[in-house]
Amino acid sequence: MTRSSLLVLAFALAFAVAILASARRHRTEERHTLAWLLVCAAIAALAIWRPAIDLLARAMGIYYAPSALFFLSLAAVLWIVFRLSLDVARQKEQLRTLAQEVAILTVEREPAATFEHERESA
Repeated sequence: MTRSSLLVLAFALAFAVAILASARRHRTEERHTLAWLLVCAAIAALAIWRPAIDLLARAMGIYYAPSALFFLSLAAVLWIVFRLSLDVARQKEQLRTLAQEVAILTVEREPAATFEHERESA
């Protein structure tokens, strides 16, 4: 195994440990943790089995193997960013609904609080 393969493998393992530590502290959701661990596993697999990059490139019809690796990396990052943007949109909708519910509860509570305050002062 070459020095560059060992370096990439060490990076993948360190990244996996960081992801698991983040998940353990409940800073990431399980589905995001799983996606990032799959990315780490793919990186480690390609670091260990270097001819796989050439096989992937040939299967994709790409003659320069690093270009195939770059394309796959970019596709993975775009997929993760897309999923995160969907989560942001969902959370924005939840926040809007929550703000509306709080406003309704505040309006419903204020007349009762005003009535009780007038009753105590009398």
